[in-house]
Amino acid sequence: MSAVEARPLVLDGSSLLLEDLVRVCRDPRVRVACAPEALARVEHGWKQIEGVARSYCEALDEMRAHPGGEVPMQDYGITTGFGEFKSVPVSPRRLEELQRNILLSHMAGVGDNADPDDPSNYFPAEIVRGALVTRLNSFLQGHSGVRPQLVEAVWRMIDRGIVPLVPTRGSVGASGDLCPLSHLFAVLLGEGRYYRVETGDDLAMRLRELRSAAAHLAQDLGMAPPAPSFKEGLALTNGTNFSTTTLALAVFDADGLARTADLACALTLEAVCGCARALDPQVHDLRGHRGQVDSAANLRSLLEGSRLLDRAGAVQDTYSLRCAPQVHGASRDAIGYARMVVEREINAVTDNPLFFPGPAGESHGQEPWDWRFRDNWPETYDGTRRASYSAGNFHGQPVALAADFLAIALAELASISERRGQVLLDAHHNRNLPGNLIPRRGVNSGLMIAQYTAASLVSENKVLAHPASVDSIPTSANTEDHVSMSSIASRKLRTVLGNVQATLAIELLIATQAIEWRVAMDYQPVPDGIAGTSSAAAGDWAAAEEEAESFRRSTEPQHHPATAGWLGHGTAAAYLAVRRRVSPMVDDRPLDGDVRALRRAIAGGELDAAVAEVLGEGLRAVGPLQSAG
Repeated sequence: MSAVEARPLVLDGSSLLLEDLVRVCRDPRVRVACAPEALARVEHGWKQIEGVARSYCEALDEMRAHPGGEVPMQDYGITTGFGEFKSVPVSPRRLEELQRNILLSHMAGVGDNADPDDPSNYFPAEIVRGALVTRLNSFLQGHSGVRPQLVEAVWRMIDRGIVPLVPTRGSVGASGDLCPLSHLFAVLLGEGRYYRVETGDDLAMRLRELRSAAAHLAQDLGMAPPAPSFKEGLALTNGTNFSTTTLALAVFDADGLARTADLACALTLEAVCGCARALDPQVHDLRGHRGQVDSAANLRSLLEGSRLLDRAGAVQDTYSLRCAPQVHGASRDAIGYARMVVEREINAVTDNPLFFPGPAGESHGQEPWDWRFRDNWPETYDGTRRASYSAGNFHGQPVALAADFLAIALAELASISERRGQVLLDAHHNRNLPGNLIPRRGVNSGLMIAQYTAASLVSENKVLAHPASVDSIPTSANTEDHVSMSSIASRKLRTVLGNVQATLAIELLIATQAIEWRVAMDYQPVPDGIAGTSSAAAGDWAAAEEEAESFRRSTEPQHHPATAGWLGHGTAAAYLAVRRRVSPMVDDRPLDGDVRALRRAIAGGELDAAVAEVLGEGLRAVGPLQSAG
């Protein structure tokens, strides 16, 4: 681990960066620390909660001693029940039991099936770790009313790689992710199971290493797990942390996918000897969208030095090529919007109720806005004695909308990619390349079914891109009468993202094969509308065998640099990177391993890095939400 990785990430409640969150999620070796001033805020907040509970108990004692005295003020979730029972006062002897019960009663999550040991039923470790980090970061602002001991326990869960089993389904994104967060933190009560991770290779759930929280947590945590005290059960369960972490990881990965989409498009454009003028910066500056300008700039950088562009002498290309900067750019701007939401949400306080304590734990002195309406208060109500602010920061609507928008934007990257792949495989539209890019056509199917797979992924994305956020279903006896569905939006976004990775991998697979027919086999482009020629006509089996042998020889590894020499500086690096991972297809073979290999290279940023090494600064990342000017 590098010195940068060894340095702990210091959380202070307000300055967590997306890239740092992703590092902690995906590399358990990255340590986390809490800023001293943030811990001081936690202490002040806890003093206020203690004061609220103490005042409530003292007021009840006074009422019993002197019937008819002042009724103690209720603070939601501290001295009252939850949800439907928001107005039901709780016995002083039961205040801490109330907090334990919210964790226990809200453990109602389910997964894909009824097998308790099936990993598909639970959130992946990277999302669980992100939920822990963002919940801790929220506590450090001091508005949640939790004890320093609880903060330490959450910190130790992160530091020691503890990953509780959290079912994927059960949240409607109303009071945040109540159900998943309950499963996450119920281990502090000895409920549930967990496993431990130490490196990025450990993030997969290992059934043989599942541990009972009741039997092992104290030892693995290095301290006695603190049972929730006043307000803490509510603070642990109210928040958008699972929805937000899932969105955050998708935003980070989407940035890389946007560059991969530009890269795949550039290779396809060369394979069809496409038109360069559509990429002229004057065209894109005239419209002014940041994403479009950046996408076009990436394509120009990748294609600089190409000996294939414009060789067809065509007037224009199909939309999937000619309009790629416009389509990719719009998706880039959507990613920028989602990033803006994530950066705010990972540094937000999203539980309820909230408190605004001063240094000694008392109210900070700013008069609450509702006090100006005190003349309207009934005789039985005195809001000046209420310490809490019961509001709605837990509502997942900002996350849900961003996740839905991002799912649509990423689905479009796959949709246009699949069309480009089909152009290359179709002998009627690929400017004189062989159908399905394979020798011995008829005996071999070539890359035909790879396009089928891409088509199926694109079609699945169309269903998944339907927004979850437009749905709502009332819960809690109609108290929670509008919900966000943020967890559903973010979970299906994750599926869409994986489908896009695979679709772009298929385009890369097709485009590199097409370039080899164009360059290594010297298949000259023909103008649009003119039928191509083939040295292996139907029924000429001897010519087909000769062509197959020629393709095999000309695409052997020693010839790859010569083929790359016809490409742009960036696309050449990408072509060679692809060929280091998958070999040319001379005869039909299983393609699933090829797609997986390229998908891993996309997800790991390896293709991006290969291009950056050649281009120096690399391709443009997703820019801020502003005009290009």
